[in-house]
Amino acid sequence: MRPVHFGLLALITIVVLVGVFEVKPALEDFDPETHGEFKDTWDGRLHLSYWEKWGSFEAEACQAMVDAFNRSQDRLFVHYIRTSQVNRKTMLAAIGHDPPDVCGLWDQDAVPFAEGGALLPLDDWMRESNLPRDYYIENYLKLGMHEDKVYALPTAPMSMALFYNKAHFRLKAAELRAAGLDPDRAPRTIEELDRYAGVLNEFRPDGSPRIMGFLPTEPDWWYYAWGYFFGGELVDPKTGKITADHPGNVKAFLWAKRYAEAYGREKLLQFRSGFGTFDSPYNAFIEGKVSMEQQGVWFPMFIRRHRPQMDFGVAPFPAVEGLPYPVSLLEADVIGIPRGCRHPKEAWEFVHWVQREGLAILCRLQGKHMPIRKPPDWFRQGHPNPEIDIFAKLAMAPDSFILPAVIVQREYQDLMKRAFERIWNWPVPEKPLEGLTGEARKTKMDDLCRAEIERTLREVREDIQGKVDLRQDRQDLQKKGAE
Repeated sequence: MRPVHFGLLALITIVVLVGVFEVKPALEDFDPETHGEFKDTWDGRLHLSYWEKWGSFEAEACQAMVDAFNRSQDRLFVHYIRTSQVNRKTMLAAIGHDPPDVCGLWDQDAVPFAEGGALLPLDDWMRESNLPRDYYIENYLKLGMHEDKVYALPTAPMSMALFYNKAHFRLKAAELRAAGLDPDRAPRTIEELDRYAGVLNEFRPDGSPRIMGFLPTEPDWWYYAWGYFFGGELVDPKTGKITADHPGNVKAFLWAKRYAEAYGREKLLQFRSGFGTFDSPYNAFIEGKVSMEQQGVWFPMFIRRHRPQMDFGVAPFPAVEGLPYPVSLLEADVIGIPRGCRHPKEAWEFVHWVQREGLAILCRLQGKHMPIRKPPDWFRQGHPNPEIDIFAKLAMAPDSFILPAVIVQREYQDLMKRAFERIWNWPVPEKPLEGLTGEARKTKMDDLCRAEIERTLREVREDIQGKVDLRQDRQDLQKKGAE
């Protein structure tokens, strides 16, 4: 064994030991400042741990939901324990036979956790509690399913749309009209998006950007999903085979690469280095450095938090001409019960309450729509996110989509992101372009980039398909062994 392997083994051992032997305060420890209103019933309650993520006002919303449950009865007390890397910590805790009673995860975690036996199936409890599957918007329920069993239920859903700076549109209204574009609406196709962006761009004398109408790299969260707006897909729905190098995915990466080459990779890199963090007044869109951006349902809350006077619009994100519209990627946070938790029956009581009553509190305070088909009538009255109807309609749109379940989902997404970044930064060889100008140069550059994109995405396909096949072979062997 190499020294580096000993180092890694030691690090893993330390992490596990800390997780197992770290002295933690008991849930039952009473804090008069925090738990004062529950003093009279404190000792008679069963205390449950709920590990969850979120920060800022989203964490406050989760705490408000948990507080509402704790006030609704006097038998159980749920402790919302906010933690970073909740998926990794929950998996470690499950391996160490000391998981929380309830865990909040990202939807990408549902299949690996279910496959690894780290979550309890919820179907029997759902039937006993009269919580039918058709209570939910189908795509959101599917995010927590594996092999037709429900292992996690949706909490805070996401649909995404195009945000656009109306002030920028007004300032360039004459130029937009001259280009045959309407300054009073958002683009509806990718082709229009590029044309709007070309008019909205502003550059300094040295050619560096001052404002970019649109940047495919801002934010850098959904590179793996770009292909769907170009007719692509990540998995063949009929065969289940990985399709990273689908022609639609290649078209999407080529479209993005054109931005890098048209405006200069180094100049765009320097431009992006001046962007602030997402949750700040210096967010690229909020500060006005980017005129249009793809973002999720939560974004209006962040905009109004940091720049309440900003005049912005929201519309479905464009797709290439000829594809269905409107359309959106759908994702969700999910909640589940780890296998081996101390109080599974009581944990389900809380999860069921969340689904029937808590979701309205959580989603409203987080500025989101609900993952269910029929929200309560009061839910949208005075909702803090005035744009909520757009996102709710996108969630119900027949062509909106979720990513297909893959046992190595996170690895797949990470590889697609790395592939995108590699293509974005790939230096197009100059020699084949020598002497070419205009359309001839553009065509040749596209050919060179397309070949590199196809090669890169083919490697992703082969890598992920190999991992999927290996997992399947192991499952088949385990099933044979069990027989």
